[in-house]
Amino acid sequence: MQFEEANWAWNRNIPLRYLLVSEEWDGEQTLWAQCSNADGLFVDPVSRRESLTLVACAPTGRLLKAVERSAREPVDLGDLFVTVEFPDNHKDSWDGYWVHYWDLENVLVVGSRPSLSDPLLLDVFIEAEVAGPSQPSYRPGPVREPEDAEVQINNGTGSRIGQCRRVEGLYADRPAPKVAPMRLIGCEPTGQLLERLVRPRADGDPVDLRAVDRTGRVIRTEERLTLHIADSRPSVLGGALIDMSLREGLKHPPGLAARPVWDAWYEGAPGERNTWARFSPGGREEWLRFTSASPGADAGSTCHPDGRFVTDVAGLKCALGEAVAGPGWHLNLCWGMLKGCPCGGDNLPGPFTLVWHDSEIARQALASVSVDAAGELTYFESTVRYLEQLGTTVALR
Repeated sequence: MQFEEANWAWNRNIPLRYLLVSEEWDGEQTLWAQCSNADGLFVDPVSRRESLTLVACAPTGRLLKAVERSAREPVDLGDLFVTVEFPDNHKDSWDGYWVHYWDLENVLVVGSRPSLSDPLLLDVFIEAEVAGPSQPSYRPGPVREPEDAEVQINNGTGSRIGQCRRVEGLYADRPAPKVAPMRLIGCEPTGQLLERLVRPRADGDPVDLRAVDRTGRVIRTEERLTLHIADSRPSVLGGALIDMSLREGLKHPPGLAARPVWDAWYEGAPGERNTWARFSPGGREEWLRFTSASPGADAGSTCHPDGRFVTDVAGLKCALGEAVAGPGWHLNLCWGMLKGCPCGGDNLPGPFTLVWHDSEIARQALASVSVDAAGELTYFESTVRYLEQLGTTVALR
């Protein structure tokens, strides 16, 4: 039996919240500790916005419209995906082909000018948080900017919305992001952890942090926690428990907005609709990560989304999931299709009908949000069209 299928408990008058579990390549799992709390688990990321220039750019669709609007005001484009494709004769190419992949997060288009290298093209000025590069695992090698390359600007996960000769500032030296420390409080160690406390491993031990609810059911798994133990001591909670300070916590920790969501799910899966509605947009995104996937409603059925609280993208997804499958569920759809993801989407069972109540709230709230590659549709309009393409009848009320 996998650990996710068990109900964990300990004979103590303090809550059990977390498990430390290692897993081998063959799926074998080992429990390292049960813990009552984790200080430093929730950390807001430090924004590292940078100014970049899309040099000699030929924008299309959504990017072109954003460039035109940026003459009046900055334009938010959300997340984009950039590929830098090397020329065949580049010294770092592999069998005549090589590519670097970059993520540009929270992109803001702030202006443009005729390109200094080609007046028929544009130099586009943007601000973004840069993540990357990543490259195919079959040919690891140095990360150097090619002298000549073709740079493709993609609409998040899918459609191309422009190309340029290079992105000035993309290959700048960046300090490695700092990982905040974490303190695990009230831990009951197993023999595996006790042995490591006596004989520390220089590079630490990789484990998963698994959150459980009040019944002991695993409700969340956070990977990539390395046990670099700075110190350990008898726990402030007493008994035979210990507290451990780790030099580094999660590399991608949930933000502070996630804390009340984790607390809510610790009490159990929701039994009523709109439990998510009280949370911030970031909290609603976190709520979706706890929900289970539903393929859709039964054929011929009619579902009634409650649109009163659909004031952001995450709220839209929460409301639709609850309408189709009930509290604690989300629709198992490829939302990347709205950005032009080439996967083809998912087929909902059906056909069935969505009677979307108070839909005007979502229409107005999402009027300025668009991920449509052509830049023609708002997020609300793209969602309705997507559902209809999957065979769902959408009735707006």
